[in-house]
Amino acid sequence: MFPIDIASFSELFSGYTLWIMITISVLNGVLLFFASMKFLLVLQQSGYKGKRYFKWLLSPETPYLSRLMLLCLLGLLFFCLLNICFFSIFSANITSYIGLLSYCLFTGLYINSESSVNAKVPLKKTKRLVRLCITFVLVLAAFTFGIVVLVNFIAYSIGDEVVGILRYAPICLIPLLSPYLLFVAFCINEPSERFIKKRIVAKATAKLNSSDVLRIGITGSFGKTSVKEILNTVLSQKFRVLSTPASYNTPMGIALTVKGLDSTHDIFIAEMGARNRGDIKELVDMIKPEYGVLTGINNQHLESFGSLEAIKNTKFELLEGLKKGGVGFFSSDSAGARELCDRFAGEKYSAGAENKDGFVYATDIATDEKGMSFMLNIKGEQPVKCNTVLLGRHSVSNICLAAAVAYKLGLTPEEIAAGVNRIPALKHRLELLPNNRNIVIIDDSYNSNEDGTRAAMGVLDTFKGRKIVLTPGLVELGKMENVVNLEFGKTLSKHADIVIVIGKHNAEMLISGLTDGGFPKENILFAKSLNKGNALLNGIVHEGDVVLFENDLPDNYS
Repeated sequence: MFPIDIASFSELFSGYTLWIMITISVLNGVLLFFASMKFLLVLQQSGYKGKRYFKWLLSPETPYLSRLMLLCLLGLLFFCLLNICFFSIFSANITSYIGLLSYCLFTGLYINSESSVNAKVPLKKTKRLVRLCITFVLVLAAFTFGIVVLVNFIAYSIGDEVVGILRYAPICLIPLLSPYLLFVAFCINEPSERFIKKRIVAKATAKLNSSDVLRIGITGSFGKTSVKEILNTVLSQKFRVLSTPASYNTPMGIALTVKGLDSTHDIFIAEMGARNRGDIKELVDMIKPEYGVLTGINNQHLESFGSLEAIKNTKFELLEGLKKGGVGFFSSDSAGARELCDRFAGEKYSAGAENKDGFVYATDIATDEKGMSFMLNIKGEQPVKCNTVLLGRHSVSNICLAAAVAYKLGLTPEEIAAGVNRIPALKHRLELLPNNRNIVIIDDSYNSNEDGTRAAMGVLDTFKGRKIVLTPGLVELGKMENVVNLEFGKTLSKHADIVIVIGKHNAEMLISGLTDGGFPKENILFAKSLNKGNALLNGIVHEGDVVLFENDLPDNYS
């Protein structure tokens, strides 16, 4: 019979029973931690914003809650079956643990199946993530322990043998709660994380204030990283430059970069990103830039900003916050940037590929499979020829904007041209990928937007051969998302020969746009994931084709 003749509930916490409960709790915490890698990844890619995390988690397109539900059902079913089958062989107390083995087995299989799916952007193993992981495991173990104590108490109280052998069955349902327990762990850590962030940012601010390094801030809806990398390469011919790496454009990212600042640096370049009003001001107060560069304005991140006007006002926070006598640089190829240029009352310069009224502009732009060439024109100077491996007129626009800054910092046109010739290909930004199949492969998978897609179509048109485009469409556009993707589909119909639509998120609008544009239905293919899209591509591509990868949604859209 199931042992119900205990003197009191306190006996539950005595002897080996307590250690068994602790062991089960810790083991379940560790198992569910490894089963929750996708949720950790999405929370990180959501900028540790609960609203964005839950929008993904509760979306009908997100399959992970369904997968966890299947895990729970299988674990519970086999738990009950095994315990009932072995009840006649072993004692009730031993039998109650047998079903846990099947639960552990199914959880292990789930972890293995998830690990075989490559993340588009892997987890960044930051100190913040490590702290979150530790808290998450503790929350999982503590929650499991609470459930274990409760079910044991109920089982001992009721004294029924069937209840006794099935008392650990509720553990099989905990995986379904793990995404929510992750957010609980995040909320537990958040006060200390804010304190840590405040302390690190304060140290970086103090270090910058004590340095005489010239500071340049770069912002815009698009092109920030490209202009930063171009400017870094050009200025490095004459100055020792420190710039934020990759897309480090948050207070923490900039603060971590400032750790590498020393007395030998002449210039510090900071990329400034924003998703909400006040984000740029926070960075400006930290850096106190003397030069402000605005690359362009569009509806990127409209979902979080709410309106185009809010985006403009946020980007203008950079110009408003420049040190006294600061200089502003604006893209003359962006209507939004031109508008903010007119609003700015300080010393200012415009530059771009298209507008010859700008301080810097380009002429004689030519493209081939190796890159581009053009004449760089700086007012008051003789034009100089530039060659670059970068593709697209927007790349020329970015170079012109960087050239304007470099010129004002004392570089000659010839030095600027030499620097332009040294600019390496920018990863995932209309990057030509080498291959041995005589196929042109263009990787434009980084964070595309409306302006970016137009630039990509222009580049596509410069190549001969059959054009194949793989795209999941555009995101973070709020209420405009469907409209923008419908129009993108129509645009694709004019430039592509075959389109492989990736994922369900924007599939309906993209396909509608393609068909509205008269695109042959037989040339529209669909793949649930990029991996499956690549498999489709391998089955149809042949020599002479031009393949464009246009945008790649982050993991919180899959």
